[in-house]
Amino acid sequence: MLTDLEWAISKQFAARDLVPMLENLVRAAPSASEASYFAKLRLSELIVGDAPFRAARLARDVLESGESDRAWAVLGLAHTLLGNYVVAARSYRRALALAPECAIYEHNLGHVLDVALNRPHDALSHLDRAHRLLPREGEIASSYAHALLRSGQLEKARRMLASAVKSPEQAAEIMKAWQVANGNSSPGGGGL
Repeated sequence: MLTDLEWAISKQFAARDLVPMLENLVRAAPSASEASYFAKLRLSELIVGDAPFRAARLARDVLESGESDRAWAVLGLAHTLLGNYVVAARSYRRALALAPECAIYEHNLGHVLDVALNRPHDALSHLDRAHRLLPREGEIASSYAHALLRSGQLEKARRMLASAVKSPEQAAEIMKAWQVANGNSSPGGGGL
């Protein structure tokens, strides 16, 4: 069963095909086996968007066998989707401790700090690091621009956002919407 699953993953089968295979392996493998942990981790990564509570339980099971940055990251995403932002931030920090050069973990932690926990100043170092690791990733640049705006760095936020979107007009529209959402609708901006 594990060999078939590894083959399917190597052939990049779609999630709809992999999930039932992983479910079967989770049921069939001894609970503390490598095969079980492998299946639980992969399954948690595939279902986190649709079933965050179950994904969190699977990731927790994996973490009982030892540290795993991927399991901590799934746990962080699951708790973000469930609205447990403090636990999400803690989980992303644990993932980063194991994989300090992962831009995605840095971005996710920064985004949770900025948007969910209302701590844009604390988010800046994580979003800056994520942007330096993946400078062409528009979503990271956009998140960084949002935290910069909320931290009162309007001009730097404008430049960062301009690098992330298709046109200066689109950047201006997004900045205006962010300013209104954050309670500062003046065109010149100012600190938020």
